[in-house]
Amino acid sequence: MQTTIERQHSRVSVPISVILDCTSGRREVRVADLSVGGCYVDTIVAINAEDPVGLKFLLPNSGIVEIPGTVAYVHNGIGFGVQFTDMTREQRSALETVILMNGGAL
Repeated sequence: MQTTIERQHSRVSVPISVILDCTSGRREVRVADLSVGGCYVDTIVAINAEDPVGLKFLLPNSGIVEIPGTVAYVHNGIGFGVQFTDMTREQRSALETVILMNGGAL
């Protein structure tokens, strides 16, 4: 059964690696698409809906920004969707930069 999620923000395809911090540890994973509201993570990591996560993005200026989120839905063995939560103005600005540099729109 496929879950239909209504998006509040348009997403851009951004096959980039990020560091995932979650209940099962820290590891490098791939983000498939990204928006200012969330992203989809391609990974076989076992995780549950509503689990808190942190995603560390490498910025073009060699900086790192960590964005907190909550797992919105899970496709077991494939990946999961994340809804970003409690972003600061600086985190949102950094995320917008990543989106724009990958051809996305705000």
